[in-house]
Amino acid sequence: MAEPYLGPESVEDLGRMLMALLTEHWILRDRFALLEALMIERGALAEGELEDYVPGPAMAERIQALRARTVSAVIGAPLAARDRSVEAIIARAAQRGTK
Repeated sequence: MAEPYLGPESVEDLGRMLMALLTEHWILRDRFALLEALMIERGALAEGELEDYVPGPAMAERIQALRARTVSAVIGAPLAARDRSVEAIIARAAQRGTK
């Protein structure tokens, strides 16, 4: 039988996942707010235009890849913390670089 992904002893793993998610979230929110404000200020974007934008197929694919990478980083945080060997870190970095 496979070991459960998160068992009762996984409080620290859950904490790592939460912190990884929150870190990504607040960085992206800050950057997004700054970029949107700069674009509106410089006339490159009308207020509210971003909410109405529908991405084309290439951009939708890029968004999906970014979403998958983020989910992998957050959900995989406990697993990555268990395997901190140089080989494992290099392998994970190589996998992320190809996505």
